[in-house]
Amino acid sequence: MATVNEGVEGTEPEEEEDVRTGSLVSQSLPHKYREEALEFDVDSFRLDGSPLSDRGELDEDDQFLSLVDEGNWETLELEGTVAVDQDTVEEVFPFDEWEGTPGRLALVTENPLAMSRDRQILADSPFNGGSYEFTLSINRDDYRGQVKIKPFLTRTEKGGSGGSKHASKVGSRVADGISWIVRLDERDDGGSLLMPIIEDFSDYDSFPDENHIHYLSLEAPRNPQLYLNREHPQVVEVLNNTGYTGGPPRLRDVLYDYIEHSVWTQLLLQTARDTSPDTGEPEYGWQEDVLDIFLDDLYPNLADDEAAIQLAEDVRSHVDIPDLVQRIGRTVHQQYDIPSDTTNLIEEAIQSDD
Repeated sequence: MATVNEGVEGTEPEEEEDVRTGSLVSQSLPHKYREEALEFDVDSFRLDGSPLSDRGELDEDDQFLSLVDEGNWETLELEGTVAVDQDTVEEVFPFDEWEGTPGRLALVTENPLAMSRDRQILADSPFNGGSYEFTLSINRDDYRGQVKIKPFLTRTEKGGSGGSKHASKVGSRVADGISWIVRLDERDDGGSLLMPIIEDFSDYDSFPDENHIHYLSLEAPRNPQLYLNREHPQVVEVLNNTGYTGGPPRLRDVLYDYIEHSVWTQLLLQTARDTSPDTGEPEYGWQEDVLDIFLDDLYPNLADDEAAIQLAEDVRSHVDIPDLVQRIGRTVHQQYDIPSDTTNLIEEAIQSDD
C-alpha cells in the first residue's frame, strides 16, 4: 500500500527526501509528538544466514546500507533493539495513562517502488518504556529500489478530548526514531515510481475533472506520477490514515486496492507498448520492475525473455489484445486481497451499527 505526501493526524512527519513538489507543505501534527525519540539500533546484518562482513556499503552513523553491488542473495536479516525511554512515554501520553499505557511499538517497513508497507509489532498495550528486541527479514524478490525501516509508538485506544494536547485517535503516531535505509537498486530513471502527490485537479488543464479521485500521469514516460485529488479532502484524509484497526484503516485499504489495481493495469499496458517485440527489452528502467512483478503470472509457461516478447506482440495484435486486457486484469487482481479487505470493512461497519 502506498503512502501519500501530505500530513494529517496519525501520519509521519515528512522527511526532506520525500518532498516531490514545492506546492506541498508539511503540516504539523495537532498533538504532542516526539521525533527521533526512539533509539533504533541494528546490531547485526546477515545475508542468506551469513554475516555481512565486507559485503555491501555500511554506514552505521547515517544508518544506511547499500547492497546495490551485491548480487545473488535472497534474504537480508536484521537483528537489533528499539529502546523507548519512560520519560518519552510520559510526555506523549497523559498522566492518567502512565499506568496501563495504551501504546504499541512497531517497526514499519516502507518500499514505495513496490508500493509495499509492512509492520512488525514489538510491544503492545499496556506499554512500558524499555528495550525491545527484533529480527526483521527482507526478501530480495519482494522489494525494489530503497527500503526504509522506522520505529513508531502509536495509540491503541481512543483517548479523551477535553482540550488535551495529547493524541486521542486510535492509531495516532506519537513518537518515532531515526530510519534505517537499505538501498537495493540504483534508479537511473528518476527514483521512486509511485509516491502519490496531492494536488487540486481543477488547477491543471491536463488533469481529469474534479470527480476523479486519482490520476496517473504518463506525460513524462520516464517518470510516471500518481496524483490524488485534494478536492476530495475526506477521501484524502482516509488515504492518509496510518492506523491498523478501525473503520478508516479498513476503508483506506479498500480504496488503495482499487486505486492500485487501476494504476498497475495502466502501467502494465504502457510497459507492453514500450517493450520491443524483437528483443523483449522495455524502454525505461521502471518497466523492468513491472515485468518482474507480473510476467510470470501472465505467461507461466514461458521463460522471461520469451514472455516479454509475447507481451509486446500481444499488445500490438488487434486479435489478441482483448484477451490480453482480461488476463492483465486477472493478474493485477491477484496482487490484492480485495474481497478480504472489503469484508473487513463491512464487518467494521456492522459492528459500529450495533
